[in-house]
Amino acid sequence: MTTLDPRPRSSTQSTQELCDYGQFSTKSAYEALFNGSVYFAVGKLIWGTWAPKKCKFFMWLVAHNRCWTADRLARRGLSHPDHCPLCEQEEETINHLLSACVFARQFWHRFLDCFGFQAVTPLPNDLDFFMWWQQAGDRISAGVLQGFNTLVVLGAWSIWRTRNDTVFDRIAPSVDRALLLARDEAELWMLAGAKGLSAVVAVAFPD
Repeated sequence: MTTLDPRPRSSTQSTQELCDYGQFSTKSAYEALFNGSVYFAVGKLIWGTWAPKKCKFFMWLVAHNRCWTADRLARRGLSHPDHCPLCEQEEETINHLLSACVFARQFWHRFLDCFGFQAVTPLPNDLDFFMWWQQAGDRISAGVLQGFNTLVVLGAWSIWRTRNDTVFDRIAPSVDRALLLARDEAELWMLAGAKGLSAVVAVAFPD
């Protein structure tokens, strides 16, 4: 609440004078806009990463559990596969698909190993995709963190594309094919200006 200054002042006092009395500042007005708001850490992670907008939007849907995986289809009484289309072992959820699935873990191991990040590959107990991403990022040096975060978005996007190819086009899931999709996509992203990704690639594959 604004505290009124008890000292008399004329109607012609300037805004600067009001600021000097501690009644108003641009900073305090800006901060007041966020009173009662909730800090959403993964939002900064998503929107601060270099990636095409369609991929960032996909990651935003992932963060809010709004992807049309089998569990969401089931909640709405819609037709859905009984098991994950990539591993055919467990129920398909977005967290399972991107981090806990056997297929996904094989993909991440080979994909991240190419860039020297094999130490942060998702493990069987990494059941929450964003928790894994955040914890993995804490172990990455600042110099290549931007590139690593871009790789995570690229990897997740490649898994999702592979899943959709399996569901809609009946293409058998293949880790080799998913890696090829990721490689081709990475080349396009670097041409579009993904500097962090280019730096990681330069370290992994020096001339």
